[in-house]
Amino acid sequence: MNPAIKVSAWACDGSEQIMVVGIGARTAIGASAPATAAAVRGGISGLALNPLFVDNSGEVVQFAADPFIDPDVAIKQRMLDMLRAAASEALGPTNSGGRIVPDCCVLALPEPRAGLPVDLEAQLSAAVAADLGLPTQAIRVLPRGHAGGLLALQAGARWLAQAQYQAVLVIGVDSYHDEQTIRSLEIHHRLKTQDIRGGFAPGEAAGACLLVRQSVVQRTGRPALARIHSGATALEPNPLRSNEPSLGEGLTAVIATVTQNLKLPQEQITLTYCDLNGERFRNEEFAFAMLRTQDAFRDAHDYVSPADCWGDVGAASGPLFVTLAVASKLRGHAKGHHLLLWAGSDSGYRSAIALEI
Repeated sequence: MNPAIKVSAWACDGSEQIMVVGIGARTAIGASAPATAAAVRGGISGLALNPLFVDNSGEVVQFAADPFIDPDVAIKQRMLDMLRAAASEALGPTNSGGRIVPDCCVLALPEPRAGLPVDLEAQLSAAVAADLGLPTQAIRVLPRGHAGGLLALQAGARWLAQAQYQAVLVIGVDSYHDEQTIRSLEIHHRLKTQDIRGGFAPGEAAGACLLVRQSVVQRTGRPALARIHSGATALEPNPLRSNEPSLGEGLTAVIATVTQNLKLPQEQITLTYCDLNGERFRNEEFAFAMLRTQDAFRDAHDYVSPADCWGDVGAASGPLFVTLAVASKLRGHAKGHHLLLWAGSDSGYRSAIALEI
């Protein structure tokens, strides 16, 4: 691991464990976490030719769109509809005796890009604050793209461990459903078309996780679904569009950090969830990082990258990975208890979470 790379990390010190007690999902392949997880396990794809988007060759673009939202709905409203659905599912029924009301919400959003409204952060955070009955300062916004959802989970776990809050709702939402966005992706040779084989198929989705301290679980009786063991975030020194090739140093640093305190071999990572989407730079970083950290894994190449099912979902990735991991345990087909989740943003953020189910 490159010692020059600065890593922001959090790990449970054993005094107060941080638990996941609620999950929610809204994707192109499911209106809920169970439906989405079942579709991923079954290899069902939500990718379809979307007549709203046409590339420069006149070919219709593949897109994984939310089937419950009218195609003409603008991107800001689409994101709001999806995040509300995922958040509601994670919180649980309003008449439930074990319902936990969060006193903080971390909202992971896409990085600045073509097609996003300039007031997106303000509008979504204000809507979430109103929905949850929280002051606006209790809504933390992280516009960090793909890594943002995992970064938000790490931040939420840290704040809970420091007793700043009792319950934190983490929401990740993203959408490429905009003509200007699609055009920009094609211009930069990132949109998957007949002429761009190394591009990705865009999608849209939201994922949500409700985090609490273990003492809250004991007090409320709400079942714990998973435990956040550790988290780490770093900046890749040679990210996308850098003049130098990436050797996966940022990804290596965060994976090495979150796995360094695992008791091997009994706590080896048995499965990885990641945001590989067909882009070459992601595959190369993954290969370099796995070569350097493979001792922490039962099989470093045993991973799930659901972009072929729900498209590239950007900032929603992290919370959605948690929903897949929890669902695998609830449905009885989990490969083990210790899992790794990682994602990388265009700007260079690399984030990873070690999760125990």
